[in-house]
Amino acid sequence: MYEVEFSREEVWEAVKCCDGNKTLGLDGMNLNFIRHNWKVIQDDFMNFMLEFHKDNSIVKELNNTFLALISKCAKPETVKDFCPISLVGSLYKVLSKFLANKYKKVMNSVIRESQMAFV
Repeated sequence: MYEVEFSREEVWEAVKCCDGNKTLGLDGMNLNFIRHNWKVIQDDFMNFMLEFHKDNSIVKELNNTFLALISKCAKPETVKDFCPISLVGSLYKVLSKFLANKYKKVMNSVIRESQMAFV
């Protein structure tokens, strides 16, 4: 996918760009936890990113998403009385943001501006 390994600075930028106040993911963490503890966990985080770079794949379980139904009213009776939210793991969120940031740098040279409406 990319010939140059991912840099620690690029990964940190992706972590900082993600919304840290979201609900805890499947891994029990939100991005604020990762930001606050970056100095402690950055080596493990980078190992994950470098493994993705090497293999071009991630462990299937990291891509799992669970739906949680949040009640919109005191006594929900139908499906319409609930609001679904997706719970996605923090590693997956950062990886997605990281790749999006990478693609932004080359998007103009690959896709014409008139074709970017759906990208």
